[in-house]
Amino acid sequence: MDMLGMLGNLPIAVQSLIVVAFFASLTVAGLYLVRRRVSPDALRGDHDVAGFTFGVVGAFYGVILAFVIVAVWQRFERANETAQHEALALSNLYDLSQGFDEPARTAMQSALRSYTSEVVNREWTAMATFGYRQSMSSEERIWQVLSTYTPGGARQQTFLDKSIDQIADLSDARQLRFVYYSEDLPSVIWIVIYVGCFITLGFGYFFGTRLFRSQAIMIATFASLIGLTILAISELSSPYQGAVVISDEPFRYALSRMTPSPPVQPDLPRPGAP
Repeated sequence: MDMLGMLGNLPIAVQSLIVVAFFASLTVAGLYLVRRRVSPDALRGDHDVAGFTFGVVGAFYGVILAFVIVAVWQRFERANETAQHEALALSNLYDLSQGFDEPARTAMQSALRSYTSEVVNREWTAMATFGYRQSMSSEERIWQVLSTYTPGGARQQTFLDKSIDQIADLSDARQLRFVYYSEDLPSVIWIVIYVGCFITLGFGYFFGTRLFRSQAIMIATFASLIGLTILAISELSSPYQGAVVISDEPFRYALSRMTPSPPVQPDLPRPGAP
């Protein structure tokens, strides 16, 4: 139902210009057609009633838009926090793996690097193009290492217990990431938004000014503001698609911490040095 979603991954500035041009031109075109059939003098007698009704309709529609944009912003923030928690759990698991005995330490770190690399190199791109299919293989490797690891003492047991808590948080965050990716606003919300937009802008035709240009500018400005608000709702309702998306930087940072450091080469004496 999101018609503005057709703009795809265009830069947000380009999307804004297209939306302003579309809403303003379409509204002014409707005003022009109404003016050709109804003179401004015929409308002035009903300005009092039309003004009161327009105020009620505009206020009601404004409340709806405000409620929706706050809801989608909070949802976007929750999706962003979930991704950050997932990346943080990966970093914590990698740090905790330092307390494991071999070969569990190497197996755990390899599984964590594979998981994070898959998120950065495959899953994030797939989510942006609606091609993401949830796979549990990397997560299952981490669970397998933890479930088969036998601690060699109280110290290793503490690291194992903390790691199990972190993998549980990681699994929850991963599931929530899929939920935020796959769910959009209900269709009824988009119906209310677009039908309300049509009705609210249509009420602007019940007024008539002496100059067509002045009324056209006013109604085009009003339509542009509504269009930009709907654009903001459209972008925030899809946290992983569009021009405004959640960044994968937390995962890239976590992956950079997991990259094994190259061995330090000893300083060799330079030729001719004593």
